[in-house]
Amino acid sequence: MLYEESLWFKKIIQKYGQEGKLVLNIGSSTKEFIENEQPYIKTNLLDQLTSKNCVVKNIDLKQADGVDLVGDVTNPAFIAELKQLNASMIICSNLLEHLTIRKEFCEALVKIMNKDTLLIISVPYSFPYHEDPIDTMFRPNLAELKNEFNGLKMLEGEIVNCGGFYEFNNKKTPKLIKIINFIKILLAAGISYLTNKEKFKRLEWNFKTISATCAIYQLD
Repeated sequence: MLYEESLWFKKIIQKYGQEGKLVLNIGSSTKEFIENEQPYIKTNLLDQLTSKNCVVKNIDLKQADGVDLVGDVTNPAFIAELKQLNASMIICSNLLEHLTIRKEFCEALVKIMNKDTLLIISVPYSFPYHEDPIDTMFRPNLAELKNEFNGLKMLEGEIVNCGGFYEFNNKKTPKLIKIINFIKILLAAGISYLTNKEKFKRLEWNFKTISATCAIYQLD
């Protein structure tokens, strides 16, 4: 998740989050990832839900510290188990682009929902290839994302501008080294533009803006 993307989630949770309800965080990853690698997930998502006295169940395929429920969301038995929890909100962020069974997964999310459940989805819109462990390069706009979810209507949606890729990729780099490295990339990009188009395409991302497609749905 990108920082600006997390601010969109914060706004949506403040607006739609219900006091004392259950929230499912699907594809949550680990406590280490949430609190240390991308701590703004905790600050702008989980802490916002905690402030509303919500109970958050983190769900992932792998057993790890911080994961509450382990299971395959496309498994019918697990779908039934999650549906019985009657969640008020389901969060699924930056997962769809890593799935080869995206259609089945999206159908499963809809099956888990009840009449009052809200589904919050985010995916990259402008972002380079990144494996986890694969990347299908699913980069939908709002209409294309909506097409993945039959039977739902969109309450709100936005393509969130998340700043420059170089800044994102070097956020922990000291300022002077960041400037020096950018100059090196600029020179390498100039050379590769003439000699190696594939390398140029990779380096070109350092000069591009990244963004995420974010939307909230409910049953139609």
